[in-house]
Amino acid sequence: MATEQRTAPRINKLSFISFVKREEDEQKCPISLGRTLNISTTGLGIEIFQEIAPGSTMEMEIALGDEIIPVRGKVVHGSEAESGCWHLGIEFDQVQEKLAAVVLDHP
Repeated sequence: MATEQRTAPRINKLSFISFVKREEDEQKCPISLGRTLNISTTGLGIEIFQEIAPGSTMEMEIALGDEIIPVRGKVVHGSEAESGCWHLGIEFDQVQEKLAAVVLDHP
Protein backbone atom coordinates (compact mmCIF):
# COMPACT_ATOMS: atom_id res chain seq x y z
CA MET A 1 0.00 0.00 0.00
CA ALA A 2 1.33 3.45 -0.97
CA THR A 3 2.21 5.94 1.74
CA GLU A 4 0.30 9.23 1.70
CA GLN A 5 2.76 12.02 0.82
CA ARG A 6 0.41 15.01 0.84
CA THR A 7 1.23 17.71 3.36
CA ALA A 8 -1.96 19.80 3.02
CA PRO A 9 -5.67 18.92 3.08
CA ARG A 10 -7.07 18.35 -0.38
CA ILE A 11 -10.72 18.69 -1.38
CA ASN A 12 -12.59 17.40 -4.41
CA LYS A 13 -13.42 20.45 -6.52
CA LEU A 14 -14.26 20.79 -10.19
CA SER A 15 -13.00 24.02 -11.78
CA PHE A 16 -11.79 24.86 -15.25
CA ILE A 17 -8.10 25.41 -15.87
CA SER A 18 -5.99 26.60 -18.77
CA PHE A 19 -2.40 25.43 -18.96
CA VAL A 20 0.82 25.37 -20.90
CA LYS A 21 3.77 23.01 -20.57
CA ARG A 22 7.17 24.69 -20.29
CA GLU A 23 10.75 23.49 -20.62
CA GLU A 24 13.39 25.96 -19.45
CA ASP A 25 10.87 28.82 -19.79
CA GLU A 26 10.03 27.83 -23.38
CA GLN A 27 6.36 27.06 -24.09
CA LYS A 28 6.13 23.49 -25.43
CA CYS A 29 2.43 23.26 -26.30
CA PRO A 30 -0.44 25.57 -27.21
CA ILE A 31 -2.64 26.84 -24.41
CA SER A 32 -4.95 23.95 -23.51
CA LEU A 33 -7.95 23.43 -21.24
CA GLY A 34 -8.75 20.90 -18.55
CA ARG A 35 -10.42 20.65 -15.17
CA THR A 36 -9.38 20.21 -11.59
CA LEU A 37 -10.32 17.01 -9.78
CA ASN A 38 -9.03 18.06 -6.36
CA ILE A 39 -7.19 21.02 -4.95
CA SER A 40 -5.09 22.13 -1.98
CA THR A 41 -2.67 24.93 -1.15
CA THR A 42 0.29 22.77 -2.23
CA GLY A 43 -1.00 21.03 -5.36
CA LEU A 44 -3.90 19.73 -7.38
CA GLY A 45 -5.16 16.83 -9.42
CA ILE A 46 -6.24 17.65 -12.97
CA GLU A 47 -7.86 15.91 -15.92
CA ILE A 48 -6.61 16.86 -19.39
CA PHE A 49 -6.67 15.41 -22.90
CA GLN A 50 -2.94 14.92 -23.46
CA GLU A 51 -0.10 13.09 -21.76
CA ILE A 52 2.45 15.24 -19.95
CA ALA A 53 5.44 13.45 -18.44
CA PRO A 54 6.31 13.55 -14.73
CA GLY A 55 8.91 16.23 -14.04
CA SER A 56 7.40 18.62 -16.61
CA THR A 57 6.72 22.20 -15.52
CA MET A 58 3.22 23.56 -16.07
CA GLU A 59 1.81 27.07 -15.82
CA MET A 60 -1.90 27.09 -15.08
CA GLU A 61 -4.78 29.45 -14.44
CA ILE A 62 -7.52 28.09 -12.19
CA ALA A 63 -11.03 29.57 -12.47
CA LEU A 64 -12.57 29.78 -8.99
CA GLY A 65 -15.85 31.65 -9.03
CA ASP A 66 -15.13 35.12 -10.40
CA GLU A 67 -11.42 34.86 -9.75
CA ILE A 68 -8.61 33.49 -11.95
CA ILE A 69 -5.62 32.26 -9.93
CA PRO A 70 -2.29 31.77 -11.76
CA VAL A 71 -0.10 28.92 -10.46
CA ARG A 72 3.04 27.10 -11.53
CA GLY A 73 4.05 23.56 -10.62
CA LYS A 74 5.61 20.25 -11.59
CA VAL A 75 3.89 17.07 -12.68
CA VAL A 76 4.65 14.47 -10.00
CA HIS A 77 2.58 11.61 -11.46
CA GLY A 78 0.18 10.84 -14.28
CA SER A 79 -2.01 8.02 -15.53
CA GLU A 80 -4.37 7.42 -18.41
CA ALA A 81 -8.02 7.09 -17.38
CA GLU A 82 -10.44 4.63 -18.97
CA SER A 83 -12.03 7.58 -20.80
CA GLY A 84 -8.75 8.28 -22.62
CA CYS A 85 -8.11 11.45 -20.60
CA TRP A 86 -5.02 11.88 -18.46
CA HIS A 87 -5.10 12.39 -14.69
CA LEU A 88 -2.08 14.32 -13.41
CA GLY A 89 -0.87 15.21 -9.94
CA ILE A 90 0.75 18.64 -9.78
CA GLU A 91 2.90 19.99 -6.95
CA PHE A 92 3.03 23.79 -6.83
CA ASP A 93 6.38 25.60 -6.83
CA GLN A 94 5.18 27.52 -3.76
CA VAL A 95 2.24 27.32 -1.36
CA GLN A 96 -0.81 29.05 -2.84
CA GLU A 97 -2.36 30.96 0.06
CA LYS A 98 -5.10 32.29 -2.25
CA LEU A 99 -6.41 28.72 -2.43
CA ALA A 100 -6.59 28.38 1.38
CA ALA A 101 -10.06 29.97 1.47
CA VAL A 102 -11.32 27.40 -1.05
CA VAL A 103 -9.99 24.53 1.06
CA LEU A 104 -11.13 25.98 4.40
CA ASP A 105 -14.61 26.98 3.16
CA HIS A 106 -15.32 23.51 1.83
CA PRO A 107 -18.08 21.81 3.90
